[in-house]
Amino acid sequence: MITRRFASPLFKTAGVAPLALSVMMFGLAGATLDASAQDFRYHRSVTLKVGQSIVLKGVRNSNCGTRAPSWSSLARQLPSTSLGSFSDGGAGTVQSDFCKKRFKIKSVAARGVRFTAKQRGKQKLTIFRDPVSITVR
Repeated sequence: MITRRFASPLFKTAGVAPLALSVMMFGLAGATLDASAQDFRYHRSVTLKVGQSIVLKGVRNSNCGTRAPSWSSLARQLPSTSLGSFSDGGAGTVQSDFCKKRFKIKSVAARGVRFTAKQRGKQKLTIFRDPVSITVR
């Protein structure tokens, strides 16, 4: 039988369970950063470095439905830009005053519109009727 002596009492309490707990907590904390786990915020103005990405906004169905619109239905309606590219930001929710007034539903399913910066410059775009100013440094 091999017995190990630790230099500090701190090492005696460090074992598999505390390590597993910290890994699990870190994993759960990381999961909340996923767009599907939160409301999408609308960003009227963003400044990014080349290579950075951000979900600019969430887009809901026109009928305030419980399902987020498909990415393919949104992608063809996005403006073209030389500063970067758009991609699927995942499913999540948006807070909608329109849906609250019309259907008494405030939080509705939405699809995130992610922008990834690829070239320096400035541009003002309109994304689903909302103005967005993008600066890439």
